Order: sequence, then C-alpha cells, then structure tokens
Amino acid sequence: MLIIGLTGGIGTGKSTVSKILRDAGFPIVDADVVAREVVEPGTHTLENIKLTFGPDIIKNGMLDRHKLGDIVFSNKAELTRLNAIMQPVINSAMADKIAFWRSQKVPVLIIDVPLLFERGYKNNDYIDKVVVVTTDSQTQINRVKARDNLDDAKAKNRINSQMPLADKIARADYVLDNNGDQAFLEKQIKNLMTELKEIAPKYGTK
Repeated sequence: MLIIGLTGGIGTGKSTVSKILRDAGFPIVDADVVAREVVEPGTHTLENIKLTFGPDIIKNGMLDRHKLGDIVFSNKAELTRLNAIMQPVINSAMADKIAFWRSQKVPVLIIDVPLLFERGYKNNDYIDKVVVVTTDSQTQINRVKARDNLDDAKAKNRINSQMPLADKIARADYVLDNNGDQAFLEKQIKNLMTELKEIAPKYGTK
C-alpha cells in the first residue's frame, strides 16, 4: 500500500484537494476528523482539556473550538499544553485507521494531515510520499480570515503557528499550486492521481 501524506498551510486549499481525491475513489484518513472524534462529549481527552483550560472551554457539552483557538494560537506555551494532550490520542487513532485500510489491501491511501511535518508524521516509516498544497501569502491570509471570521492579526497568528510554506515545499515530493482557478488545480490533481496509480504497485507488498 502506497501511503501519501497530504499537507499544506492553513488556507491553502488542502481540504479542497482532499475532497477531489476522495471523490475520485481514494480512501482518506483525515487528521482533522480524527481530532474532532477524540474530543467528543464523554471522552477522556475532552475532560483533560477541560481540566487544563477551564470549564469555560466547554459550550453546551461540546468543545468551544473558537475559544480554544483564541487561547492557543496566541500563546506558544498554551499550544504546547494542548498538543501534549491531543497528539498521543490522535496518533493512536490514526494508526488504527491506517491499519484498517491496510487490511482492506487498498493500493493507495491518503493521509490528510495539516501539521504533517510539525508533528513528525514524515519521520514515521509508513508515509511514502508527501504532497504539499501551496498558495501565495496574501491569498492564504484572505482565505483564513473569510473561513474563520478572523481579523488580520488572528489570521496571521494561526498561519505563523505552522511551519512556513517554503519549508514544506522544500520537503515535498509533489507540490500542488493553488494560486489559479479550480480548473488549474484539478488538472494538477489529475496528473498526480495518474502518477500515484503508476507507482503504487511498487508498494503493494508493504
């Protein structure tokens, strides 16, 4: 099974790429979905976050992501505290999902991880190739502001909490340029899918 790590910066359009790949029939393990699953009401992880950041972080029994984001994306120490709670649980859940798809003997699996490099996923043996989605900095800021209803400063804080895009591009096996229109992006993804299908048999016995 060929395992592809899909990543990019916040606001670069990685989720759009992930959806196109999913619609084309590629199975996806989405770290953001896993991160939401592990803090559902009643989970030990949610209780740990509540104990660490206070009861106000819970709204109607659910994690208030916007309030938590305001705390951690403006304070590296708080972000480190959150990661210490979340990452071991996310890593375990991700490993279970990868093991499931391996048992299904799919030829290609996409691991959608926004913080692939920051969290050391590329250091794990199971990721074979990395795809990075990129865009210019102003487009990235504008998308983050619009998506999360943030002002300029908060949008930049979230972007700056991640590894610079240039560093991710330097470590990528494939780069998707999302500065153009949808057709431009889809053409690149089509070429990528062709390439992945061609090289996948080399990884069939993993």
